Amino acid sequence: MNRIVLMNRTAYRNKLQLPGQRRETNMDRSNAPVESVETLLSMVEYLEQSGEAGVTEIADAVDVSKSTVHNHLTTLRKRGYVVNEDGHYRLGLQFLRIGETTRMRTDLFEVARPQIETLVEGTDLVGNLAVEERGRGVYLYRSRGSDDIRFSTRAGEAHDLHCTATGKSILAHASSDRAERLLDSIDLVGYTDNTITEEEALLEELDQIRDRGVAFDEEEYGRGLRCVGVPLVGPDDSIAGAVSLSGPAADMTGEWYRETLPDRLRGAKNRIEINLRDY
Repeated sequence: MNRIVLMNRTAYRNKLQLPGQRRETNMDRSNAPVESVETLLSMVEYLEQSGEAGVTEIADAVDVSKSTVHNHLTTLRKRGYVVNEDGHYRLGLQFLRIGETTRMRTDLFEVARPQIETLVEGTDLVGNLAVEERGRGVYLYRSRGSDDIRFSTRAGEAHDLHCTATGKSILAHASSDRAERLLDSIDLVGYTDNTITEEEALLEELDQIRDRGVAFDEEEYGRGLRCVGVPLVGPDDSIAGAVSLSGPAADMTGEWYRETLPDRLRGAKNRIEINLRDY
């Protein structure tokens, strides 16, 4: 059986905040995490990363006993959240139902999806719909115009706000209080040589985005990839999310990149916002 391993066990354990490794040593007991729930969620996240794994591997990854892992897996299997195939466990399709239910409850998804499909039709671009959650951008929907460029179109993927067109659109148009909290929480990681890693430079960039209403990602998240995005304002006049178009840097140049695509995005933005307000 082929096994997909995206992250080794040691790296995964270092990534997680495991029981006994809490960042806040003086945490009030009423706010303390429930260790059994943390263990279960760590197991689920490890299975997401690894694709599939046995009891011993999972126990090693999340640093608990094999009996604890087995007990959790037995419950998850009975409820349809994991599948056991010859001693190897993988996530079940029950998570698909929950994820889709969560997404369908978001009005923005239903309203924006047809507009994104129209934007990418007949192009080599990827259309992205993103919202902010817990200080990061999360893709609610992504659609690829053609198969010539194999961009990921997985919904649910998270990304940093400071280096993407959707993220910078959200940052630039958030309320001042919200923007300040988001900026305080952001670690300005440099993904490429073009990533903005200085706060002063980012603030200047956000000022420019507010003035022109459009954000550009100049190969800041990935080398060879450019993106242009616009904010989406909800019925209460707060930032609801952002929509963007991504493509190869070689194609995203000149008037097409600087004027044509922004104009198309502004048109989609207008239609989405009108439908959100339900006049």
